[in-house]
Amino acid sequence: MIKIENLTKHYHAAQGRVEAINGLNLEVDDGEIFGMIGPSGAGKSTLIRMLNLLEKPTSGIININGTDLTELSSQNLRAARQKIGMIFQHFNLLSSRTVLGNVSFPLEIAGVGKEKRRKKAKELIELVGLSDRADHYPAQLSGGQKQRVGIARALANEPDLLLSDEATSSLDPESTKSVLELLGKIRDEMNLTIILITHEMGVIKDICDRVAVLEAGQIIEEGSIIDIFSKPQKSLTKKFISSVIDFELPERILKYVKAERPGELIRISFVGEKTHDPYISDLVKHYSVDANILYGNIDEIQGVPFGTLVLDLEGQLTNIEESISYLKSQGLRVEVLDNV
Repeated sequence: MIKIENLTKHYHAAQGRVEAINGLNLEVDDGEIFGMIGPSGAGKSTLIRMLNLLEKPTSGIININGTDLTELSSQNLRAARQKIGMIFQHFNLLSSRTVLGNVSFPLEIAGVGKEKRRKKAKELIELVGLSDRADHYPAQLSGGQKQRVGIARALANEPDLLLSDEATSSLDPESTKSVLELLGKIRDEMNLTIILITHEMGVIKDICDRVAVLEAGQIIEEGSIIDIFSKPQKSLTKKFISSVIDFELPERILKYVKAERPGELIRISFVGEKTHDPYISDLVKHYSVDANILYGNIDEIQGVPFGTLVLDLEGQLTNIEESISYLKSQGLRVEVLDNV
């Protein structure tokens, strides 16, 4: 669906050259909801605007459905853009037009006849759950309703790709949840590919299939949601994850770690069905170690159980080492916490 190769975007400012995107490579499959997260200034919005060439790259290839957008003429690029819908952070609705008028607008620009575009707009307004608001103006709508209008408008030309630029950052938690559910429904029903830019890890956790973490114009970590949440490699990734799943140990545990004591303190990460397996009883039975549970939590990532457990293992050193090896052999992530 999407293949980005060696993409760069450089600006010239008073302080010198600014490298917004620097040698970025990325592939997104058909039908994926792919999330991109990063701090302010990481290049997220610049990147998403380059995917439909609202921002022209300094160099690199943006290949969508087999076509390199950077090589298209102005006329062909306009045609290609009709198959790329975009949802904006601040809605960008026309205040002088009703909901029906806003959703009809892209079809009007595309030269679609009045009756046909009116029919299509009504279908999309129904899809996003606003049939009773078709004759309302943006000023009469809540933030969540405005974003639903923005989504319907982005779907007007039946795009293959939907770009979402911080679409939920201006919404309250309830509206955010409903908009994400709507995007998931649209992906499933229309077989769309969605690229979602956000700075909220909770949004990534709730809807995305895969995620890329951006820092200073580069992807520093990429993978499935389960892999990224269960085995984050970079400190920035861990920081984002900690906003929705608390990996920080309580102060009482930190004091216990630093105190002189026998044994080994470990943290185990469980994913999926492994959360139900009797690993602790196996340690006690087969490796002659005592496994004291000090701390733990269980969450869910898109229906998949995910948990962590902090254990204090006591026994002979060789038995402890063998028990840790056993846990790792079962596909669990095991961290020794002596140096926390």
